[in-house]
Amino acid sequence: MDPKGYNGSTGPQFSDAMRISQRAVFQLADRLTDAGWKVDSSSIYPDTGEDVRVEIFETGGACTGLSLDLQVKGHKSIERFHVESDPAHLHYPLDVKHLVGWERKTRPVAIIVWDIRERCGYWALARDACELLDKRSRGWRGQQEATLLIPRANITDEEGLARLRVAVARDELPKLVRPGEDVPFELQVDDSPEGRAKLDELTRFWEGGGAVTIESRFISDLVMRHDRLRAAFGEDYWKRSTEVQLFSVAGREFAPVRVEAESPAGTARLPYVELRPVRSGHRYRTISNEHQRAAVTLTLTFSDEDAQRVEVSVELALHRRDVFEATAAVRFALVATEPGGSLRLDRLDEKTDAFLVPFRASVPEEERAALRRARELLEKLCWLQDRVRRHGNFDFTFPPPKQQLERARKLLRIVAGGEHEMVCNATIRTDRARALAIDATEGPMTFVVDGKIDNEDAIEVFGVRVPIGPVRFVIADVPRFVEDHNSAMQHALASQQATFQVKIQCRGSYLHWTPEGSVEDRLDALAKEQSGYFTADQAGSVGCFADYLDYLEQRRKVQTAAEGVYRMVNFPPISDVEDLVVVWLQSGKTAVFSHHTALVLHELSDILPPRIHATVPPDWTPAASLPAHVVLHRATLAESEITWHDVVPVTTPIRTLQDCVDAGLDPDLVDQARREGIERGMFPADELPPSTTFAAE
Repeated sequence: MDPKGYNGSTGPQFSDAMRISQRAVFQLADRLTDAGWKVDSSSIYPDTGEDVRVEIFETGGACTGLSLDLQVKGHKSIERFHVESDPAHLHYPLDVKHLVGWERKTRPVAIIVWDIRERCGYWALARDACELLDKRSRGWRGQQEATLLIPRANITDEEGLARLRVAVARDELPKLVRPGEDVPFELQVDDSPEGRAKLDELTRFWEGGGAVTIESRFISDLVMRHDRLRAAFGEDYWKRSTEVQLFSVAGREFAPVRVEAESPAGTARLPYVELRPVRSGHRYRTISNEHQRAAVTLTLTFSDEDAQRVEVSVELALHRRDVFEATAAVRFALVATEPGGSLRLDRLDEKTDAFLVPFRASVPEEERAALRRARELLEKLCWLQDRVRRHGNFDFTFPPPKQQLERARKLLRIVAGGEHEMVCNATIRTDRARALAIDATEGPMTFVVDGKIDNEDAIEVFGVRVPIGPVRFVIADVPRFVEDHNSAMQHALASQQATFQVKIQCRGSYLHWTPEGSVEDRLDALAKEQSGYFTADQAGSVGCFADYLDYLEQRRKVQTAAEGVYRMVNFPPISDVEDLVVVWLQSGKTAVFSHHTALVLHELSDILPPRIHATVPPDWTPAASLPAHVVLHRATLAESEITWHDVVPVTTPIRTLQDCVDAGLDPDLVDQARREGIERGMFPADELPPSTTFAAE
């Protein structure tokens, strides 16, 4: 079973790892709610992306304007992530591709390692973690796994959450303070020689720029007047600050924008682009988002002489990108470089009119043809990724290696569903072979085998190992197969060969990849409604025929419970009426449990009947014989006389008592049932039948 709780043979499972993960998410949600933060309830149930989305509020309910996504890693205990040589940190391993993906998110992403026993967690912002890793090791981005150092001080207590709020506010600073915007505050410095010296230093800073740091011991009062900063960091943050750092650095301002491309090829969008000045001269200035290291690098060069002249370049960085991100990038490039196109830039940090940038494309046709081929490939890979998501995410590289492309084509054939013309090479041991004989009226032969490609039961595509699963073969030309089989067998016997091979022309279908879900998924859903049991006829109704049932039984995925009735092995034995379910299914769901058996089910008597009593219609004829310990009573029951116990039908308490009286049940047991039923309000006393004679069970 994979870590997401999906068993390729039996369908979705609620695994131990999933239970731990869900407990961690709900415990964290409770903790954040207690702190006054708003948890998006719809995001608590994970599918893709981050686990929880949170808006940060003050304890009194005031909005801070900050929000973040949380990636929760739940564990029964986090002791194993403690390292004796580094008691100040948790050493937590993570997939690099996931960490880098969270680093690139527009909204801050916090990784929280949660201990479900201690009901607490430790956090680190993804961007801060990546920055620390960059300082520790330059080559970590090219590896599969990296170890995060999560400070143990970053715990989810009141102080730790306050620290998380500050970290998020610092991450969001570019959105809180617009480029060129003043940040007003009131600062009072102690009237001491050192304080006055700091005041002189501060004055020189205002006049000439640069940088200045003022320690808190010189600050007697600090009041932030900038509304967004005050709301984000909180009123008390500035008073708790150990120092105030002021700096002015040229060229650091940027404009967050949404870019929409429109051309005869269609429309495409980049939802968040940070454009910063990168170069300037006497006659031009250039802005770009190259610092973002995004899949699309957009560079615009404006001419000071001609305001209508804008040169635009679009560069793609698709290596080791998510296939969906790569597809969106290629589509944008195709639309944005189509002749006659334009770009629309909408500022995200202030309410200004959109800036329309018309430009002329100068991309050679061979490059656009290569982009179109890349888009077609990526769209197929996106479809594949959606189908195999439960097995992992593709680690896409561009250009893709030929071997990976060939494997992707094979996988496309498998997951496309439906039947395919195939040739099955069967190897048969001579000592176990016998001559085949068939009747001309017999239909196609079928058999189910474990699927293999190049002698492997799975295909590895872009870092994801996808199991093939069982394949059901249908031999249409059975006489041809019998003739080939018998001929090869006779030749092997004559030449004393240990084995012989037969090529079988047939149609095959990959049972785990049918469009409406695998056969086992449908069978599992059917059995789940019947305490894990099903009949052979029911199995056939969902496409699981006798050959596939034999295959599942050989692999101990189902077991025979009784004649014509099977049980899913993975289904937990949680019902107290499993023996009744088997009888009910054997009766074709016709039998209604009654008399002594119903008395026990309603808990109206201490009787322990050795046989099962059931009522069937007077003219009912069983398709197969029922077990000897089943006693059948024939009567026509009204719908009002039938109720349900768990998943099986049972006569109502009043009908049950009437049946027991008519059958001559021991009067003491009938009286006991009367008393129990009246005390529990199951029937009124004036409707009860009188007791009669004793009848031994």
